[in-house]
Amino acid sequence: MKALEFHRKLKGKIETRPKAKVSSKNLHLIYTPGVAEVTRTIAKDLGNSFIYTARGNNVAIITDGSRTIGVGKTFAEASLPVMEGKAVLFKSLAGIDAYPLCLASKSAREIVRTIEILAPNFSAFNIEDIESPKCFEIMEQLEKKNIISFHDDQQGAAIAVLAGLLNALKALKKDLKKVKICLAGAGAAGYGVFKILKEMKVKNLIVLDSQGIIFRNGKEKNRYFREIALATNPKNIKGGLDEAIRGADVFIGLTGKAGLLKSSQVAFMVEDPIIFSLSNPEPEILEPEIRKVRSNYIYATGRSDFPNQINNASVFPWVFRGILDNKKGVDWKSSVRIAKAIASLVSRPSRSKILPKIFDKRIGKAVLSGF
Repeated sequence: MKALEFHRKLKGKIETRPKAKVSSKNLHLIYTPGVAEVTRTIAKDLGNSFIYTARGNNVAIITDGSRTIGVGKTFAEASLPVMEGKAVLFKSLAGIDAYPLCLASKSAREIVRTIEILAPNFSAFNIEDIESPKCFEIMEQLEKKNIISFHDDQQGAAIAVLAGLLNALKALKKDLKKVKICLAGAGAAGYGVFKILKEMKVKNLIVLDSQGIIFRNGKEKNRYFREIALATNPKNIKGGLDEAIRGADVFIGLTGKAGLLKSSQVAFMVEDPIIFSLSNPEPEILEPEIRKVRSNYIYATGRSDFPNQINNASVFPWVFRGILDNKKGVDWKSSVRIAKAIASLVSRPSRSKILPKIFDKRIGKAVLSGF
């Protein structure tokens, strides 16, 4: 496998390098005795740590390996290649020094406490590949403790999906407030997409998980499911994917289940449907299956080797650049602004182009304008 050989040869994708070349002329500045002046300055005002150290540009990528691409719930060590890849994107795209920290704990309490202990070293924390609802609880606790964090699987995915959806609807001359949306998946990404669509005041939205459509019955799995139930499914219908997708204009798949959506179910949708099959590495449906029942449609995946990639990789490096530069986090209102700014980069959306490519240099400026 090319990927295995690539990683074996590199023995990891990141390394640390000094910013100054040490010599007899500057050793006294880099280390003792000169460094004592800096420690005294920071001790008087901890905010000086952002000025005199690398902390102002440092981000920690935190995971427990419980929702790792390709394997799902696994050991922290197995998630390290993903976190290294994110660190590469942080540095290459937005000039941020990001450090993978894969924790040997599945406890939300221990993860939050670990982040608290690490906080003096970083400006912000990227929460990544942690199963739900644990990831939501961690984010809530960090917010209460005034620790700046961004949940890439939740907020990053939501921003990317909304940007793509706005342009897909524009290409088809459809109104977001009037279409019916079927959202499959209520984990981190699904919940994030629900939250951003709620912020956009979308009413005709049906969300389902592996057990079926989420509806109001007072016995929802947890308070996050209760929140979804109260804000979606206006007719309170019950059932599975067949019932949820019937008459839908849009399907958004964030389930992690390859082949979940069948052509027979696409046939239940309106003509000219929008199908975002976003699970990685294998989508919920591939185009040949769609073409069995529809000749006109807009299709997107999370993969870079297919047209219309919708992936949070185009979002999170620049969102963190904004977080570091502005010293503040991102709420759902600013998430909407960022999504609209990214969408605006494609002036004339089409079936084959609804978003700019990840390496489009304009994305950074667009994202930063959302702050």
